[in-house]
Amino acid sequence: MYLIKSFTFIFILLISIYSPYKAFIEHIPVYEETIIDIYPGESINEVFSKITTLNIVNKLFLKSLIKSNNLNLIQRGEYDITKKSIKNIIIDMNNGKTVTHKIKINEGITIFDLENLIDQSLLINDCSFLKCLESKYSFNEGILYPDTYYYKKGMKASSILIKSHKRLDNYLDNNMKDKSMNKEDILILASIIEKEAGNDEEKLEISGVFLKRLSIDMKLQADPTIIYGLLPNFDGDIKKSDILNRNNKYNTYMINGLPPTPISISSLSSIDAAINGSPGEYLFFVADSPTSHYFSKTYEEHVNKIKELGLN
Repeated sequence: MYLIKSFTFIFILLISIYSPYKAFIEHIPVYEETIIDIYPGESINEVFSKITTLNIVNKLFLKSLIKSNNLNLIQRGEYDITKKSIKNIIIDMNNGKTVTHKIKINEGITIFDLENLIDQSLLINDCSFLKCLESKYSFNEGILYPDTYYYKKGMKASSILIKSHKRLDNYLDNNMKDKSMNKEDILILASIIEKEAGNDEEKLEISGVFLKRLSIDMKLQADPTIIYGLLPNFDGDIKKSDILNRNNKYNTYMINGLPPTPISISSLSSIDAAINGSPGEYLFFVADSPTSHYFSKTYEEHVNKIKELGLN
């Protein structure tokens, strides 16, 4: 009789404990943030006290949850706790299922844009203006492969930038066989095409215009190169004095040939256009819509088109 009473008491006790225990581990905390950070050295109690009430009973429940599921380690980092129960949160923390962020290195951005992009991310900027790269190029502009890259909070930017640079260099190696232009010239020309083209289909034509000009020692006269030479303080307006400025080494109205460096990161289609382009029959082009250009063989035809478009 005594044993029966004892077992009955224990059973009732377990039932009375199990219900609040289950309610606690299945509880979804109402936290003002959807992301919680775990820092080195923080205990489980310190972590969960941020998002829920931890009295003595709840601490015992938490300890029981950890032991019964062999969850003996929480890994530092960022965790998304949106609509997750206490149990699922601690499983994520035990498995190191931290938040993954992404950074988009887009074609057309400059090294100044990239610096701002990294500074506004959750990466550690240990590669300011790409100075960490062991590059064979004589410049740091335009030497990254445009793509979306994924990372965890607190990762070093160099881990992404080194990989991106190697991808671009490999792309050039694989696509520049038996080409007379060198990699640097390709990247410089590609960046000008990137800034000038209104669509991918006309990039080869624009490449042909610039290669034709180079072949006859005609100045490139590309407005985007002037703009780049005025960065990072360009005010959005190219003035006549900017066009006549001989001190701007990117002013292709004044300098001969290509500017000294690329003026942006280039898309693969612009790089392909630079690699596969050849001097064409056109010498001029003018925007005839927000996304296209009209190409002319002669200066007279070019001027007439400008007048027709009301751009003079």
